Amino acid sequence: MKPYTVTQINKNTWQIAEVYHLPAALPMYLIVGEKRAALIDTGTGMGNLRATVEEITSLPVSVYNTHAHLDHAAGNNEFDSVYMHPEEEVRARAGFPVEARREFVELKCMYDPKTDDLLQYMNQNMQVYDPEYYIYFVEDGEEIDLGGIKLTAILTPGHTSGSMVYVDHENKNAFCGDALNPRSSIGMFPGSPTVETYVHSLERLLALTPDVERYFVGHRLYSFSKEDARDVLACAQEIVDGAAGEPYPMVVSRQGPVWGRIHWHGGKRITFREDYVKNKQK
Repeated sequence: MKPYTVTQINKNTWQIAEVYHLPAALPMYLIVGEKRAALIDTGTGMGNLRATVEEITSLPVSVYNTHAHLDHAAGNNEFDSVYMHPEEEVRARAGFPVEARREFVELKCMYDPKTDDLLQYMNQNMQVYDPEYYIYFVEDGEEIDLGGIKLTAILTPGHTSGSMVYVDHENKNAFCGDALNPRSSIGMFPGSPTVETYVHSLERLLALTPDVERYFVGHRLYSFSKEDARDVLACAQEIVDGAAGEPYPMVVSRQGPVWGRIHWHGGKRITFREDYVKNKQK
């Protein structure tokens, strides 16, 4: 079986997605210039991602991680050059154990019998993640020249401290990972930025991308409009202003849930922990 779907967005851009839990599967994006290509995120490492990329382009490919979580960066070892914000290195170096990634995909598949073939493929092909590879850093505001097309990196802390959005101004696209998401989460892990920081990040992102028409989001195979992005910002602002939300399991594993709260606005939601909202900190 093929573990990835491939959809061409425009003449330079392809969406590659792991096929579990469609349509909420994890999207990655390949942007191909005249001289080289950028692959935004590498997923869980559940298959041979490089082979899929090489079916699209023979140019040199550099990975640009939106952030270093196991569902976005565990396929990094398949590529020779990997870039991320310096704040993400500690997560990348901590490693992504095979068993943790298998559990992640199994939970996303909800143990549905229709996914048995996928889970069998994953168990046979899950890539080993070696955290000792060389990591290049990409900084806020940096321009990435692919030859005939450029990406701009925008630091957008919230989901993680080093979350990056990569913007293709020419084609009016932004590739957001979990920095912008219909199911955003703040405070999943210790040391995460606060919701107040996330509000500032989204305000800045919108201010820096007046020309962008499509914000390609994490964990959904579709893009947000400007109004959708503003809904996420409004949701975060309401939490800062005192919206309590409802109890919600932010992280689910075989060991049980990690509880936080959930708040909705305009069909978008943010899950958060109260100790990551400054005005609720004790």
